[in-house]
Amino acid sequence: MEQARDRLAVAREVIKSGHPGAAASSAYYAMLNAARAALSERGDHAKTHTGTWTLFSAASVATGEFDQELSALARRAKAAREKGDYEAAPPTAEEAFESVNGATVFIAAIERLVGGDSREPDEGATA
Repeated sequence: MEQARDRLAVAREVIKSGHPGAAASSAYYAMLNAARAALSERGDHAKTHTGTWTLFSAASVATGEFDQELSALARRAKAAREKGDYEAAPPTAEEAFESVNGATVFIAAIERLVGGDSREPDEGATA
């Protein structure tokens, strides 16, 4: 979870500096690391991003333990990051804000899921 929180902190700082692509990427990785942490708590592990999301969905979303809307938000963040990284089409500022704000909520939900640090998320990405 520490890596997830660190990536989220970076995303929040980068979005303020006007770099939506870098912010969206950091927000996505914050969510990915949080999902990996949740899987790790169950003794599960996947080697790839897709494998992580597939396993997380089966273990937590399909069972009703984790909110489907937050899972969908992570998929949108993944798509925005991939579009920016692989298609040279960086996310819009709005997409980046959605990813950063969504990562804040996503991480808090993962922390509740695994019973870890339940502190309220720090300030969001909005101005």
